[in-house]
Amino acid sequence: MIKKKYIDSYNRFGFTNLVNKFFSKLGIKFKLRDDIFKKRVYLSKKINEICDGKVIDGVYKGTKLVYSSDYFTTKPAYLLGCYEKEVQEEIFKISNERKLKNFINVGAGEGYHSVGTIKSNLFSTSISFELDEKNREIIKQNFNLNGISSSFKIYEKADLNFLNLLNEIDLSKSLFLFDIEGDEFNILNEKNLNLLKKSYLIIEIHHFYSKPNIVETFEKNLTKFYSINKITTQNRNFTNFKFLNKFNDDEKWLMMSESRSSTMKWLVCKPLL
Repeated sequence: MIKKKYIDSYNRFGFTNLVNKFFSKLGIKFKLRDDIFKKRVYLSKKINEICDGKVIDGVYKGTKLVYSSDYFTTKPAYLLGCYEKEVQEEIFKISNERKLKNFINVGAGEGYHSVGTIKSNLFSTSISFELDEKNREIIKQNFNLNGISSSFKIYEKADLNFLNLLNEIDLSKSLFLFDIEGDEFNILNEKNLNLLKKSYLIIEIHHFYSKPNIVETFEKNLTKFYSINKITTQNRNFTNFKFLNKFNDDEKWLMMSESRSSTMKWLVCKPLL
């Protein structure tokens, strides 16, 4: 079975990816850069120049972003405003319909949603939980870059007791976005769901990290407190951007890519209360 995976990796992506898969198996984080990766780095730099480091479309239009090396392959999707477009639209809809005050991003990365929601005046307070120290620093830089010096807090990795840090906010006036690479199945246990039963949740489901029965049990537990709507990544339209005509179609689609290993699914959870 393992031999078949390596053969398939070589047939699909060549020698470079085969070596990278082998490194990964050994726990080595170093990766060789293939031609596609190099192309995406080039496109990232070009789009960052064209957009002047600012989101030019979508819900977060006008948000400025620090150009960092860890996320540069998805930077074009950020700046074109199409990164997790479906999630952005759900956040916008819930914010407008419910007039919520607090946006809590658990697994905030570099703060695309954390900063964008405040810059767009969707919420008055932003709270981020992010495990990576470098990312936490970039979140701060992104807030400062957008002239936001208050109305936000940044914490380290969320654990089972993360809600203890939120005693001062009204959970019934809050929207939580979870993107924690499979840890959602641990953190959102029945105890915490009971505490969050008046909050709105959007949960990115990392189904490919878990057995199907774990996902099914998790969704069943959610239905005790929420009505659930499932959303997935949908179409992208690069014809909205005339300046992209100078790039070929392969380059345009690479710009729209979110570098997913699988089609993502989110659960949009609205309180039953």
